[in-house]
Amino acid sequence: MAADSNGHVVCIRSITKATAPGLRIGALVARGAVLARLAASRSVSDFFVPGPIQETAVETLHSPGWTRHLKLLRTTLRERRDAMVAAVRRQLGEESLTTIPLGGMHLWVRLPDQVDDVALAARLAASKVIVNPGRRWFPAEPTGSYLRLSYAGAPPDLIAKGVAAVARAIP
Repeated sequence: MAADSNGHVVCIRSITKATAPGLRIGALVARGAVLARLAASRSVSDFFVPGPIQETAVETLHSPGWTRHLKLLRTTLRERRDAMVAAVRRQLGEESLTTIPLGGMHLWVRLPDQVDDVALAARLAASKVIVNPGRRWFPAEPTGSYLRLSYAGAPPDLIAKGVAAVARAIP
């Protein structure tokens, strides 16, 4: 953003995933003409952010426990990511992982080209294993067949069971 002298870059941040899904708190940083357009759009859509939500964000970010919470969250997510990576490599093969994320809550698993990600996700959901078909997350045509697997909400033993179920469901 610092290198953008023309005001074309917009930075969007959120504390939603680090706090709670229902706490929709974010920030947008921009400058120049794009900031003016975004501010005008915001004022037309809802005029302002309610005071209690602003106060919640300030209290959360300045809480003595916030740094400790983030450290624990990062450690937990890293352990779960590593458990999923190991399970995917073991059950689906090394070629199914093209990128290991440095952070976040999801792992992208490359499927064989002939596998329909939407149909696979539906079969898995019928057996109570919830995954996201990758094509819904691509901004354009997908570059292949993928699943987006979340490791945020399950401990490592359940992650291994879930990945094993995915492996069994792939034709």
